[in-house]
Amino acid sequence: MKRTLQDPFFDERFVFAIVRVVSFVAILLWTLFSPQQDIISTLVPPILFFLVYSSFLYLSFYVGLIQKDSLLLGVIFCDLIMITWLVHLTGGLESNFFLAYFLLCALHSLYFGLKLSLSIAVMAMTLYIATNVPLSLYYYGGDIMLRAGILFTLVLTIGYLSDQLKSTKEELEKKVNRFSTLAEVARTVNSSLEVPQVLSSIVQLSVVTMKVKGCTVHILNEEKGYLQPMANLGIPSLEGKELPLENSFFGDVLKKGAPVACSRNVEVAFSHCEKDELLKEYRQLLLVPLQSCGTTLGLLTLFSNEEKPFSKDDLELVDLLSVQMGHAIENASAYQKQKNLYHSVVQAFIMAIDAKDSYTRSHSEYVHRYSKLIAERMGLPEETVERIAMAATLHDIGKIGIDSSILRKPGGLTDAEYAEIKMHVIIGEQIISQVPDFRDLAATLAAHHEWYNGKGYPEGLAGEEIPLGARIIAVADSFEAMTANRVYRRAMPREKAIGELIQGKGTQFDPVVVDAFLELIDEGHIDDVSGCTLQMRGSEIS
Repeated sequence: MKRTLQDPFFDERFVFAIVRVVSFVAILLWTLFSPQQDIISTLVPPILFFLVYSSFLYLSFYVGLIQKDSLLLGVIFCDLIMITWLVHLTGGLESNFFLAYFLLCALHSLYFGLKLSLSIAVMAMTLYIATNVPLSLYYYGGDIMLRAGILFTLVLTIGYLSDQLKSTKEELEKKVNRFSTLAEVARTVNSSLEVPQVLSSIVQLSVVTMKVKGCTVHILNEEKGYLQPMANLGIPSLEGKELPLENSFFGDVLKKGAPVACSRNVEVAFSHCEKDELLKEYRQLLLVPLQSCGTTLGLLTLFSNEEKPFSKDDLELVDLLSVQMGHAIENASAYQKQKNLYHSVVQAFIMAIDAKDSYTRSHSEYVHRYSKLIAERMGLPEETVERIAMAATLHDIGKIGIDSSILRKPGGLTDAEYAEIKMHVIIGEQIISQVPDFRDLAATLAAHHEWYNGKGYPEGLAGEEIPLGARIIAVADSFEAMTANRVYRRAMPREKAIGELIQGKGTQFDPVVVDAFLELIDEGHIDDVSGCTLQMRGSEIS
């Protein structure tokens, strides 16, 4: 791992300063308590030299005047000169300051590792011997060999352990980064169940995580025999381009079922013109099959213009990423199928209503639109808005069970006929309750003819007892019914219908809902549908 100024050369500036201060104090104390009478005057020059260069290097390190590499070399050089000078002035071969070489080499072994610290040890022993040449005939050379042996043993031990610690640290950092990346991928790709959003997240995250030029995702279409383009970031030559499977580089990668890295300068087992064309534009390619539960879903392709090929770590990481991405695509696809089924059920209900009479369908479409606008204006959560809008679409589904002759009767209704009309809310509740995904809408459908003052049907609920969705649909339903033509009456003028809503505040309608609807009318968000000829009963104010 490449070091930066944040990595510890002295760990922190504080450590550099404290080591220098402790060293200075140690030299000063040794000087003051030395039995040699003239030692103080002898050691003043090296002590001043130590103070000057330590202060200068510390300030340079603190303010960044000198590049870090140059600073390190300067520290090593000055420290070696300083120690050698002290050894020379305090007895040469007999000087206890030789121990400072041990300290210096130990510190640099810890920081630099084995290779550079060995070089420092060699320089230290060279200076130590050079400053004591010529050796006394009575000096035992084995002492120098012993000191050198101890020094090199210390350096080898600490340097080796330092290298191992650094290697372990780097490996741990890689694993932490890998797990962090996987967690981020999982969070990002699972933040949505919409296939386009999932794929868009995948390509953006892949480009950032792998530090590449661009990325594409193609989804497998086995029936048609090609890979369908679904997401593209930074690769215009593949924008909207379908990739064939038969006799194709991409098809061969999918068959292999594992990541394949290709380089402009390195031949791989797959030789196809598609690969060759892409490598003319990009130096490196990394193709990764997207799979889930053993099923191939598509292909993720990364494009790089770096000279350095994708590493083994890159392949391992992208392989792990592809598993997460494959699961996300599978989940999104399953959700899309469920959503399509859901809409198919809704469409079936709408067709059933339309088969009874086409009025109810057009009426429900307007009630859906109005209800959604009201719910949004009231600041309800998006999911709640969608459920209320769905309930509005299906609010008259119960009329399937009402006699068509009653629904289309142009004249007045008998009490028995009116009682049957009112049964449509109960029938609708029973129908919707049989569909698991719609059960939460049943209470809303059953209550959309309840009055705010408790005089509605079928239960006589009042105020907050009525589901909010039902109170919203009641306003939308009544306004649409009043402003549309019927075979038994003409549409009410728009202003009169608005007056009826205002008059019904607090009795038939929730005042808050009416106010929200009136704001929408004032702002021009509500369509004027008067003049449409509609033919079914049961939606007017009653």
